Amino acid sequence: MIAKVKQVVFLFVWVLALFFLPKVCYAEKVTVDLVWKFSQPGWLEFEVTQGVYLLNYDQVNSSLQAGQSLKVGQSGITVFVYQGNKLSVLNKPLIRFTTPGGGIFRVREPGKDWVSYRGNLVVTKEGIDLKLANTLDSEDYLKGVVPIEMSNAWAEKGYEALKAQAVAARTYLLKNMDSNGRITDSPDIHQAYWGKTVEGEASRAVEATKGEILVDSQSGEPISIYYSSHNGGFSEEAQHVWQNYDPHYVSQPDPFSDGIGGNVNHWSFWVAADVLGNSFGLSPIRTVKLKKYPSGRVYAVNLVDWLGQEKTVTGGEFVRKFYPYGKEITKDSFLGRLFEVEYFLPKPSGDKSLNPFLGLNNLTAGNKNVPQISLFKSSNGGLTEKPRDVGMFHFNGRGWGHGVGMSQWGAYNMAMKGYSYKNILSFYYKNSKLADII
Repeated sequence: MIAKVKQVVFLFVWVLALFFLPKVCYAEKVTVDLVWKFSQPGWLEFEVTQGVYLLNYDQVNSSLQAGQSLKVGQSGITVFVYQGNKLSVLNKPLIRFTTPGGGIFRVREPGKDWVSYRGNLVVTKEGIDLKLANTLDSEDYLKGVVPIEMSNAWAEKGYEALKAQAVAARTYLLKNMDSNGRITDSPDIHQAYWGKTVEGEASRAVEATKGEILVDSQSGEPISIYYSSHNGGFSEEAQHVWQNYDPHYVSQPDPFSDGIGGNVNHWSFWVAADVLGNSFGLSPIRTVKLKKYPSGRVYAVNLVDWLGQEKTVTGGEFVRKFYPYGKEITKDSFLGRLFEVEYFLPKPSGDKSLNPFLGLNNLTAGNKNVPQISLFKSSNGGLTEKPRDVGMFHFNGRGWGHGVGMSQWGAYNMAMKGYSYKNILSFYYKNSKLADII
């Protein structure tokens, strides 16, 4: 009798435990606010490329077939729709494009390229700008994320890396979309999303890992996901970037990221001492001291000028001032913070230390007898008209991004070496395991 009671109690506790176990809820649909590709549009053109779309605005209900289009514009507080030869001024700035299933549309601003999307679209007005929101299946959303975060071209030799990225992106979506199932398309806010436009071979990786996410090995809860382009050969702890400890991220050597990735593996820039000082409100800089975490990442740069004035800035703030590439960045962008610094003082004679500048004679326009270093402003700042003797600082760096979590180039290298996506995920995300979405 006692044994039977124990069995009943055990069964009751087991069922109760199952009831209270954390369940991973995954919305089948996601709404993506298109704030990256369409940040402040005034005029927009829409065209259906596949299927049928039901169009609704004010009291108008119509449909658009493949090949049909319309334009939406705004002026002041007014929003209007131009369809065929008819111009409609809207009483309410709300336009809905809904597909019964399988629809694809494309949209563009005047003079810009088309961007294609699956699913539905809602256009509203916020302030003086039009706002776009794309609602689609979550798995289709991932097909527009993985190839822009990595590359369709990696499928041939790095297919397992794409699968790892798909799992990471799915986990990221689950963890970061709000209570209304919304997320943005911006890599500066969430993860990059470019819709149907970028779909390709990476879609196979999304389909092959359907429903798989990363969860904490003990609690079973989805983990916070971080990844970046290249960790410079050494991963970083989350607390050294966002000040919050996360047991899934450690600082460790990453041999798979070392030596791969071209310009993101190794980068450098030169800055004249006076340009450097002026950038931070100081006179020409005399010394630069770097304060680093154990990973080698610079968390503070101490600048002292020739007048004895001193200023300390963060490593990220410093690198953003002299971003060595031409594309636009935001003030919150994470650039590589693994770097060293050397100082070069120009001399009137042929100093061997100035060899990096010997190839600049064609830029000095006749001043071939003047040390080129004395004319240099910075790597992207050109030359001065007259030489000066303030010297130059040379910064050599590795990696691109915050360095926390998966290094995308490292994952690609692991895949090429024969590692599976599970191996890749276990290397970059500690104390975690794969789980299927319920």
